[in-house]
Amino acid sequence: MRASHPLIALALLAACLCSCSAPQFDAAAMVQEWAAFMQKDYVLRPGDEVTINVYEHEDLTQTQIVTPDGTISLRRIENPLSVGGVSVAMAQKRVQQAYADVVKEPEVSLSLSEVAASSVYVAGEVRRAGPVPYVSGMTLTQAIAEAGGYVITAKSEDVRVLRNVGSEGAKTYRVNVWDTLHDEAPDFLVLPGDVVFCQTSAIADVGNWVTLYIARLLPFPPSAAVIP
Repeated sequence: MRASHPLIALALLAACLCSCSAPQFDAAAMVQEWAAFMQKDYVLRPGDEVTINVYEHEDLTQTQIVTPDGTISLRRIENPLSVGGVSVAMAQKRVQQAYADVVKEPEVSLSLSEVAASSVYVAGEVRRAGPVPYVSGMTLTQAIAEAGGYVITAKSEDVRVLRNVGSEGAKTYRVNVWDTLHDEAPDFLVLPGDVVFCQTSAIADVGNWVTLYIARLLPFPPSAAVIP
């Protein structure tokens, strides 16, 4: 007994698809992008913790948590300062303006030291698709683990990460998580709001294709499609 030609073709197609994997991402550039976003473009929200330094004024070095109404209370500043809903860079400018009435030509730095609860959205071939809580420094493998891990049909060699990069629109990264898990590539740093999509493997895709377009149309079971 030998398999019919269509089934052989499907097997060859599956082998071909399995040989395609995600290209290696630039780890150094990714880390720089992550750091730049978290310390400049990240939008502050209630519960976020920021560290403030005023050059040559050690008494003004402080850590503040954004309150539910989106403000922080600065040392030697009478009224709370609104920073909720603005970027880290804009919050730094507001703090500098506030201290301009207290010290001469203040040099202020404001950095994000702890992120409040926010989410990364994990979809596709995972056990529990949906939002997972983001923690500072979260990696792609950690986000997938929080979603219960892969199911057997996942294509770990080509996981997609969709990210909103503001005026530039959406950006998609292709990450080979298989290499990460086998110490052949660094892990990928995710950001709040990222969407992680775990695709189906090539074998699963072929199996689904056979089910949808062949098995359901045949007047006999697929196992009978053989040539003596």
